[in-house]
Amino acid sequence: MKHCSVCGTALELRFLKDEGKEIPFCPVCGEYRFEMFNVAICVAVFTPKCDKVMMMRQYGRQKYNFLGGYVNKGESAEAALLREMKEEMGMIPLCYEPLFTQYYAPSNTLMLAYYAEVADEDLSHRNVEEVNDARWFTYPEASDAVLKGAVAERLLKEVSNRFK
Repeated sequence: MKHCSVCGTALELRFLKDEGKEIPFCPVCGEYRFEMFNVAICVAVFTPKCDKVMMMRQYGRQKYNFLGGYVNKGESAEAALLREMKEEMGMIPLCYEPLFTQYYAPSNTLMLAYYAEVADEDLSHRNVEEVNDARWFTYPEASDAVLKGAVAERLLKEVSNRFK
């Protein structure tokens, strides 16, 4: 960030003791300006028996990933989770719980990872404009399909104990 988001003045780096590092500062507003980032949810969706997890391919990509999406301005993470599950797959979770957060540098995004269960294995309500393919995976299948080194791989490891 090079300019103040309020007044447009060029920012200067100033040491901020409580942060322990230099932070962009606006000399006109007299305030520190912290860098902004995106916030998104990702969710491992399980069958009622917890024997399979749903993964999907989107936007022509070859690798499978977990369902996810950005949290909109004014929206809670939980509302984003419910909205994305409904928008992308036509699903409503029976239950869900937060698992971890992880910063993802390539898109400057704080990822909020969740676990969820749905009532059935029906994938016929997916949004075909957003989701190229979706299927249920056993743990070994999901391990082979997941993108290595990505947040999805960590999410899969976090939920591995849920597979029955």
